[in-house]
Amino acid sequence: MSLVDLARTWKLLVVVGDLLLAQAADACDDGPMPIGAAELQYTKVAFDFCPHTSDIALDGKGATARLYNETWWDKAIPAPSLYSESTDGSLAISLGGVLASVPRAMVGGSLPLLSGDRGFFVEFETSLSDNDPDHFSAVWLMPIEHNQRQEDSYPPDPRGFERWIEIDVDESGFAPGPMGTTLSWSGIWPKYERVRSNPNLYNEKIDRTVRHRFAAGFNPEKLTVTFWYDDKIQYVASGPSVPEIARKQNFYIILDATTHKLGHPYTLYIHRIRAYVPE
Repeated sequence: MSLVDLARTWKLLVVVGDLLLAQAADACDDGPMPIGAAELQYTKVAFDFCPHTSDIALDGKGATARLYNETWWDKAIPAPSLYSESTDGSLAISLGGVLASVPRAMVGGSLPLLSGDRGFFVEFETSLSDNDPDHFSAVWLMPIEHNQRQEDSYPPDPRGFERWIEIDVDESGFAPGPMGTTLSWSGIWPKYERVRSNPNLYNEKIDRTVRHRFAAGFNPEKLTVTFWYDDKIQYVASGPSVPEIARKQNFYIILDATTHKLGHPYTLYIHRIRAYVPE
Protein backbone atom coordinates (compact mmCIF):
# COMPACT_ATOMS: atom_id res chain seq x y z
CA MET A 1 0.00 0.00 0.00
CA SER A 2 1.38 3.38 -1.00
CA LEU A 3 1.84 6.29 1.37
CA VAL A 4 -1.07 8.05 -0.34
CA ASP A 5 -3.33 5.05 0.26
CA LEU A 6 -2.19 4.85 3.89
CA ALA A 7 -2.99 8.52 4.38
CA ARG A 8 -6.45 8.10 2.86
CA THR A 9 -7.15 5.05 5.03
CA TRP A 10 -6.03 6.94 8.12
CA LYS A 11 -8.30 9.88 7.32
CA LEU A 12 -11.23 7.50 6.79
CA LEU A 13 -10.60 5.81 10.14
CA VAL A 14 -10.47 9.19 11.86
CA VAL A 15 -13.78 10.24 10.32
CA VAL A 16 -15.45 6.94 11.29
CA GLY A 17 -14.04 7.20 14.79
CA ASP A 18 -15.35 10.73 15.18
CA LEU A 19 -18.80 9.62 14.04
CA LEU A 20 -18.85 6.73 16.50
CA LEU A 21 -17.78 9.00 19.34
CA ALA A 22 -20.47 11.52 18.44
CA GLN A 23 -23.11 8.79 18.39
CA ALA A 24 -21.93 7.47 21.75
CA ALA A 25 -22.03 10.95 23.29
CA ASP A 26 -25.52 11.51 21.92
CA ALA A 27 -26.96 8.19 23.05
CA CYS A 28 -29.13 7.82 26.15
CA ASP A 29 -29.18 4.75 28.33
CA ASP A 30 -31.84 2.24 27.41
CA GLY A 31 -34.82 2.17 29.72
CA PRO A 32 -38.49 1.30 29.80
CA MET A 33 -41.12 3.49 28.22
CA PRO A 34 -42.55 5.99 30.71
CA ILE A 35 -45.68 4.71 32.41
CA GLY A 36 -47.61 7.80 31.32
CA ALA A 37 -46.89 7.22 27.64
CA ALA A 38 -47.93 3.57 27.96
CA GLU A 39 -51.17 4.48 29.73
CA LEU A 40 -52.06 6.93 26.97
CA GLN A 41 -51.07 4.31 24.37
CA TYR A 42 -48.64 6.78 22.82
CA THR A 43 -45.98 4.26 21.92
CA LYS A 44 -44.17 5.84 18.97
CA VAL A 45 -40.99 7.76 19.85
CA ALA A 46 -41.13 11.29 18.47
CA PHE A 47 -37.71 12.13 19.88
CA ASP A 48 -35.44 10.87 22.64
CA PHE A 49 -32.06 12.47 23.31
CA CYS A 50 -29.64 13.48 26.02
CA PRO A 51 -28.77 17.06 25.04
CA HIS A 52 -25.27 18.50 24.74
CA THR A 53 -23.84 21.90 23.90
CA SER A 54 -23.32 20.64 20.35
CA ASP A 55 -27.13 20.61 19.98
CA ILE A 56 -27.37 24.39 20.43
CA ALA A 57 -27.35 26.95 17.61
CA LEU A 58 -26.08 29.99 19.53
CA ASP A 59 -26.60 32.29 16.55
CA GLY A 60 -30.29 31.40 16.35
CA LYS A 61 -29.73 29.67 13.03
CA GLY A 62 -28.83 26.19 11.91
CA ALA A 63 -31.38 23.96 10.24
CA THR A 64 -30.09 20.80 11.92
CA ALA A 65 -29.93 22.20 15.46
CA ARG A 66 -32.13 20.67 18.13
CA LEU A 67 -32.03 23.70 20.41
CA TYR A 68 -31.79 27.46 19.93
CA ASN A 69 -30.75 29.93 22.63
CA GLU A 70 -33.76 32.19 22.35
CA THR A 71 -37.50 32.57 22.39
CA TRP A 72 -39.20 34.90 19.95
CA TRP A 73 -40.55 37.26 22.61
CA ASP A 74 -37.13 37.77 24.25
CA LYS A 75 -34.08 39.62 23.03
CA ALA A 76 -31.66 37.14 21.52
CA ILE A 77 -28.35 37.08 23.44
CA PRO A 78 -25.83 34.43 22.30
CA ALA A 79 -24.05 34.23 25.71
CA PRO A 80 -22.31 30.89 25.09
CA SER A 81 -20.99 30.98 28.68
CA LEU A 82 -24.53 30.19 29.91
CA TYR A 83 -24.36 26.72 28.37
CA SER A 84 -21.90 24.00 29.29
CA GLU A 85 -21.77 20.33 30.18
CA SER A 86 -21.55 18.72 33.61
CA THR A 87 -19.01 16.10 34.56
CA ASP A 88 -21.45 13.36 33.51
CA GLY A 89 -22.02 15.03 30.12
CA SER A 90 -25.47 16.48 30.84
CA LEU A 91 -26.39 19.85 29.40
CA ALA A 92 -25.92 22.58 32.01
CA ILE A 93 -27.86 25.86 31.74
CA SER A 94 -26.76 28.69 34.04
CA LEU A 95 -29.02 31.40 35.44
CA GLY A 96 -30.33 33.50 32.54
CA GLY A 97 -30.14 30.76 29.95
CA VAL A 98 -33.10 29.81 27.78
CA LEU A 99 -33.33 27.25 25.00
CA ALA A 100 -36.15 26.41 22.59
CA SER A 101 -36.52 23.73 19.95
CA VAL A 102 -37.52 26.23 17.24
CA PRO A 103 -35.57 29.28 16.04
CA ARG A 104 -36.65 32.87 16.53
CA ALA A 105 -38.30 32.91 13.11
CA MET A 106 -40.80 30.40 14.54
CA VAL A 107 -40.42 27.76 11.89
CA GLY A 108 -39.87 24.08 12.54
CA GLY A 109 -36.45 22.92 13.71
CA SER A 110 -34.96 19.44 13.51
CA LEU A 111 -37.04 18.20 16.44
CA PRO A 112 -40.60 17.43 15.32
CA LEU A 113 -43.44 19.51 16.66
CA LEU A 114 -45.93 17.71 18.90
CA SER A 115 -49.38 17.73 17.34
CA GLY A 116 -52.33 18.61 19.53
CA ASP A 117 -54.61 16.95 17.02
CA ARG A 118 -52.97 13.56 17.60
CA GLY A 119 -51.96 13.96 21.24
CA PHE A 120 -48.54 13.53 22.80
CA PHE A 121 -46.54 12.70 25.91
CA VAL A 122 -43.33 14.57 26.76
CA GLU A 123 -40.89 13.95 29.61
CA PHE A 124 -37.94 15.96 30.93
CA GLU A 125 -35.31 14.48 33.23
CA THR A 126 -33.69 17.34 35.15
CA SER A 127 -31.88 18.37 38.31
CA LEU A 128 -30.63 21.61 39.90
CA SER A 129 -27.31 22.53 41.46
CA ASP A 130 -29.02 23.34 44.80
CA ASN A 131 -32.43 23.67 46.45
CA ASP A 132 -32.71 27.44 46.87
CA PRO A 133 -36.47 28.26 46.60
CA ASP A 134 -35.66 31.41 44.62
CA HIS A 135 -34.61 29.33 41.63
CA PHE A 136 -37.21 29.41 38.86
CA SER A 137 -36.36 26.58 36.49
CA ALA A 138 -38.95 25.65 33.90
CA VAL A 139 -39.44 22.95 31.29
CA TRP A 140 -42.52 23.67 29.22
CA LEU A 141 -44.36 23.71 25.90
CA MET A 142 -45.77 26.43 23.69
CA PRO A 143 -47.59 26.19 20.35
CA ILE A 144 -45.63 27.42 17.34
CA GLU A 145 -48.82 29.13 16.16
CA HIS A 146 -48.41 31.74 18.92
CA ASN A 147 -45.90 33.95 17.12
CA GLN A 148 -45.30 37.38 15.61
CA ARG A 149 -47.52 36.45 12.68
CA GLN A 150 -50.41 35.76 15.07
CA GLU A 151 -51.14 32.38 13.56
CA ASP A 152 -53.11 31.60 16.71
CA SER A 153 -55.89 33.91 15.52
CA TYR A 154 -58.84 31.89 14.27
CA PRO A 155 -62.15 32.79 12.57
CA PRO A 156 -64.68 33.98 13.60
CA ASP A 157 -62.64 35.85 16.24
CA PRO A 158 -61.89 39.51 15.44
CA ARG A 159 -58.58 40.41 13.86
CA GLY A 160 -55.70 40.27 16.33
CA PHE A 161 -57.60 38.12 18.83
CA GLU A 162 -55.37 35.19 19.79
CA ARG A 163 -56.02 31.90 21.55
CA TRP A 164 -53.47 29.36 22.70
CA ILE A 165 -52.61 26.91 25.47
CA GLU A 166 -49.37 26.88 27.47
CA ILE A 167 -48.28 23.65 29.15
CA ASP A 168 -45.79 24.10 31.99
CA VAL A 169 -44.51 20.59 32.61
CA ASP A 170 -42.58 21.69 35.71
CA GLU A 171 -41.66 24.96 37.38
CA SER A 172 -39.57 25.17 40.53
CA GLY A 173 -40.00 27.56 43.44
CA PHE A 174 -43.80 27.78 43.37
CA ALA A 175 -44.38 24.66 45.45
CA PRO A 176 -42.21 22.45 47.68
CA GLY A 177 -42.49 19.67 45.10
CA PRO A 178 -43.24 19.44 41.38
CA MET A 179 -45.63 21.84 39.71
CA GLY A 180 -47.20 21.27 36.32
CA THR A 181 -49.75 23.76 35.01
CA THR A 182 -51.96 24.40 32.00
CA LEU A 183 -52.90 27.95 31.04
CA SER A 184 -55.50 28.89 28.47
CA TRP A 185 -54.68 32.33 27.04
CA SER A 186 -56.91 34.56 24.90
CA GLY A 187 -57.33 38.19 23.92
CA ILE A 188 -55.75 41.01 21.97
CA TRP A 189 -52.21 41.96 22.94
CA PRO A 190 -51.33 43.25 25.49
CA LYS A 191 -54.61 42.57 27.28
CA TYR A 192 -54.56 38.80 27.42
CA GLU A 193 -56.73 36.84 29.82
CA ARG A 194 -55.77 33.46 31.20
CA VAL A 195 -57.47 30.50 32.84
CA ARG A 196 -55.13 28.39 34.92
CA SER A 197 -55.40 24.82 36.20
CA ASN A 198 -55.02 24.11 39.90
CA PRO A 199 -51.77 22.32 40.77
CA ASN A 200 -51.02 21.30 44.35
CA LEU A 201 -49.01 24.15 45.85
CA TYR A 202 -48.66 22.36 49.19
CA ASN A 203 -47.19 19.07 48.07
CA GLU A 204 -44.29 17.19 49.61
CA LYS A 205 -40.86 18.75 49.22
CA ILE A 206 -38.46 17.11 46.81
CA ASP A 207 -34.69 17.28 46.55
CA ARG A 208 -34.03 18.91 43.19
CA THR A 209 -30.29 18.21 43.32
CA VAL A 210 -31.04 14.61 42.31
CA ARG A 211 -32.53 13.58 38.98
CA HIS A 212 -36.29 13.66 38.61
CA ARG A 213 -38.58 13.04 35.65
CA PHE A 214 -41.39 15.49 34.97
CA ALA A 215 -43.92 14.70 32.26
CA ALA A 216 -47.19 15.79 30.70
CA GLY A 217 -49.56 13.97 28.37
CA PHE A 218 -52.20 15.67 26.27
CA ASN A 219 -55.30 13.68 25.32
CA PRO A 220 -57.19 15.54 22.56
CA GLU A 221 -60.26 13.30 22.79
CA LYS A 222 -60.86 14.00 26.48
CA LEU A 223 -59.24 17.47 26.45
CA THR A 224 -57.07 16.63 29.44
CA VAL A 225 -53.43 17.13 30.35
CA THR A 226 -52.11 14.61 32.86
CA PHE A 227 -48.97 15.53 34.79
CA TRP A 228 -46.54 12.88 36.03
CA TYR A 229 -43.62 13.08 38.44
CA ASP A 230 -41.23 10.12 38.48
CA ASP A 231 -43.92 7.94 36.85
CA LYS A 232 -46.59 8.92 39.39
CA ILE A 233 -49.60 11.04 38.48
CA GLN A 234 -49.63 14.50 40.05
CA TYR A 235 -53.08 15.46 38.80
CA VAL A 236 -55.20 15.81 35.67
CA ALA A 237 -55.93 19.27 34.25
CA SER A 238 -59.20 19.67 32.37
CA GLY A 239 -62.06 22.09 31.81
CA PRO A 240 -61.50 25.74 30.84
CA SER A 241 -57.70 25.52 31.33
CA VAL A 242 -57.47 22.94 28.51
CA PRO A 243 -59.36 24.58 25.62
CA GLU A 244 -60.41 22.95 22.36
CA ILE A 245 -57.98 25.21 20.47
CA ALA A 246 -55.18 22.91 21.69
CA ARG A 247 -56.29 20.39 19.06
CA LYS A 248 -55.33 22.86 16.32
CA GLN A 249 -51.88 23.67 17.67
CA ASN A 250 -48.40 22.17 17.43
CA PHE A 251 -45.98 22.36 20.32
CA TYR A 252 -42.26 22.91 20.84
CA ILE A 253 -40.17 22.65 23.99
CA ILE A 254 -38.55 25.39 26.09
CA LEU A 255 -35.90 25.09 28.81
CA ASP A 256 -35.47 28.02 31.21
CA ALA A 257 -33.15 28.86 34.10
CA THR A 258 -34.58 32.06 35.56
CA THR A 259 -35.17 33.52 39.01
CA HIS A 260 -38.17 34.48 41.09
CA LYS A 261 -36.65 37.60 42.61
CA LEU A 262 -33.19 37.40 44.15
CA GLY A 263 -31.13 36.19 41.21
CA HIS A 264 -29.08 33.63 43.12
CA PRO A 265 -26.76 31.84 40.68
CA TYR A 266 -27.53 28.19 39.95
CA THR A 267 -27.45 25.58 37.19
CA LEU A 268 -30.27 23.65 35.58
CA TYR A 269 -29.13 20.24 34.32
CA ILE A 270 -31.03 18.63 31.45
CA HIS A 271 -30.27 14.92 31.43
CA ARG A 272 -32.81 13.65 28.94
CA ILE A 273 -35.80 14.76 26.87
CA ARG A 274 -38.18 12.34 25.21
CA ALA A 275 -41.60 12.47 23.61
CA TYR A 276 -44.10 9.87 22.43
CA VAL A 277 -47.05 10.09 20.06
CA PRO A 278 -49.70 7.60 18.83
CA GLU A 279 -48.63 5.02 16.27
